[in-house]
Amino acid sequence: MSSRRGSPGAGEIRRAASDNAPRELERTRGRSGELVLRARNGRLEVISNGTFLISTDNEASSRALVSAALPWLLAGPLCILIGGLGLGFALDEALALERAASVTVAELEPVVASWFAHYGGQRARRASADRRARIVIEDVCDVMRSAPEAFDMICLDTDNGPQWLMREPNAALYDDEGIALAFSALKAGGLVVFWSPERYPRFEAALAARFPSVRAIGAVDVVDGRELEYTMYVAAKVGSPGGGSRLKADDLPE
Repeated sequence: MSSRRGSPGAGEIRRAASDNAPRELERTRGRSGELVLRARNGRLEVISNGTFLISTDNEASSRALVSAALPWLLAGPLCILIGGLGLGFALDEALALERAASVTVAELEPVVASWFAHYGGQRARRASADRRARIVIEDVCDVMRSAPEAFDMICLDTDNGPQWLMREPNAALYDDEGIALAFSALKAGGLVVFWSPERYPRFEAALAARFPSVRAIGAVDVVDGRELEYTMYVAAKVGSPGGGSRLKADDLPE
């Protein structure tokens, strides 16, 4: 499998971007280092500390962060937390749900929120006009810590996955403590979805040790004519129906 981010797959994307002469739109110093927004062939790309982070080519997998969980959500209104704004695709997908009562996005970098407001087009306008949407400039861990049993769904796409981190403090999201934090912020029957560039057995085992139901759901982006595959880990606070690839702690290596 290939990643859109800091893996060989992301390297291929970075080389392609160079070949097509990307045009820099903005460059700034953020909380986690240098951030660059650039345009290439009508598409937007975000670069963090020289590492490709996300582009508008990654719409499908960004939306899958929300849609992958839909078959297993319990009935009723949904209170949703998204960790990482990116280019706003997950927020847009969540707001498209009639059941969504509130959608909070926790974004660490203020400039990312500013870029979304300025360059996000219809997605940004829809979010701005929707009273259910709220973008807060905070670490998603702090939001979860301050809101026990508050959310029906938590969608986490704050880095390059469990083992290829752009920002070292984000490792806390993927260890036992971070998984327990997500568990505690969910209502009974709630779901957390982790974006990942590929399958990671140790992370799968850690999820399955805490959550009674964990599934790996595939998602595909098409970038410059190439299919890049990713994994959405959907972990439910209670057991849920079959589908996808169900994981059990006893079946996974440590």
